[in-house]
Amino acid sequence: MLYKILITLLLIATSNAQNFKNQLSGGYSGRGGNTEYWYYNLNYALTANGDINFGSLTLKDSEFLLSLDRNVSEYNGAPYYNDQTIVFKFDLWANGTFSPFVIAETAFDEALGIKKRQNFGLGAKYRVLGDFLSVSAAFLSEKEEVFGKNNVYEYVDYDTNNDGVGDSLGVYAYSNYGDMPTFDYSRISIRPKLKLPLGDNFYYQTEYYYKPAGDDVLTNWNNTFSISTAEKWLKIEIRYNIKTDSKPAPKRFLAYSSTYPPSSTFDSAGIEYDRNTLQSSEDGFSDKYHILDYRSSDESFSIGVSITF
Repeated sequence: MLYKILITLLLIATSNAQNFKNQLSGGYSGRGGNTEYWYYNLNYALTANGDINFGSLTLKDSEFLLSLDRNVSEYNGAPYYNDQTIVFKFDLWANGTFSPFVIAETAFDEALGIKKRQNFGLGAKYRVLGDFLSVSAAFLSEKEEVFGKNNVYEYVDYDTNNDGVGDSLGVYAYSNYGDMPTFDYSRISIRPKLKLPLGDNFYYQTEYYYKPAGDDVLTNWNNTFSISTAEKWLKIEIRYNIKTDSKPAPKRFLAYSSTYPPSSTFDSAGIEYDRNTLQSSEDGFSDKYHILDYRSSDESFSIGVSITF
């Protein structure tokens, strides 16, 4: 239903809009020899704006945005970084002081353990200081699923001093979690945004997303520094991003082997974990597992070019 609504809005906006803007930016880095590594990022945005007609009803100064953000890397032949975010947004009175909007987002981030995160909501933007400073707020309905494939680590006794008695724990097998639960959230999103020209050829934009859902709080701080070139359609872009999650996704589910039950425990063996079996159960996972989480903060930095057409 969500995608039907968005596709309908996209078709209406693109068929009625008076102005179109495409912006494409990206970057690449690589290394070979002793270490094989490559990374690329791609950002694309389509903006359609103008007066949109619904029969006899005309929506003045409306805007539709479709954006894609993709990051992929590989380290020594193995996937290292893989994430994607697609955003649909429809603004009414987009350039006015007050602008209501409908927004939907679908994303995944393997580096943070997020298999799927989708949200849909309604909000509004208020221009505090013209095109320079604005504040947006939205109410979102969100669904989230984390990865479970090969994330269960089964431990058995491990003899570190060769005396025939298990005195520690070692991983015996890897397995899948099984039926991973899907989590539903009612989330608020608050986003201040600052656009700041720095002379004739330099431009800085920063936006900070604060998204609480009870004690589950997401933040996302995006910073973009643009440098104009002799060609109006070409810019150099420097991007810096910080994401935080107060309740990060599980990185590993730790379990005692049912085939060879150990005598040692995770505590006695000094195996690190963030959630015990009780906390795991309270958070919606199986009470069979201790959980080691991903880190709560993640940063990224890239330099590339941006093309507008």
